[in-house]
Amino acid sequence: MIAALRETAERLTDGSVTYRWSSFAHCNCGHLAQTLTRLSPGEIQERALRRDGDWGTQALEFAPPRPDYGDRPALDEGAWEPEAVGVCRVTGARLDSVLALMLRLGIEAHDIAHLERLSDPEVRRQLGTNTQHFAHYERENVIAYLAAWADLLEARLEGSRPLEAPLAAE
Repeated sequence: MIAALRETAERLTDGSVTYRWSSFAHCNCGHLAQTLTRLSPGEIQERALRRDGDWGTQALEFAPPRPDYGDRPALDEGAWEPEAVGVCRVTGARLDSVLALMLRLGIEAHDIAHLERLSDPEVRRQLGTNTQHFAHYERENVIAYLAAWADLLEARLEGSRPLEAPLAAE
């Protein structure tokens, strides 16, 4: 995931690469989806337009919050089970295969919604204090946000690694 965030940020530094916040394929989430899925912008745009809602809405519909059953298993006790979540009622086609891949790689639905608006509080803190007027539709801000998100994930990963034992003196 860290590599994908960095690759996306790097691609966006090329001024010849299309960035358009109002396009599913060329917006903040669309560019990350291109990196993760290797689908063309046209394929992403076509899949995204088969269902109502922006990236965040579609992601949250695809992966609705899981109910909290406490400490006990929810086997056959009236557990909530979604029916046809994420399927277009008209065509049956979906952006879901793209969203499923993104979720398998560690992104959560709320991460997609935050990426759309560059609004994750932790990532914004990672960027520093000069983010009061941080427009979500400006290419430079997207690049900075992706880099800060990658840095944050990398720091978490490094913090979770066990410390190596010091080498014994010979």
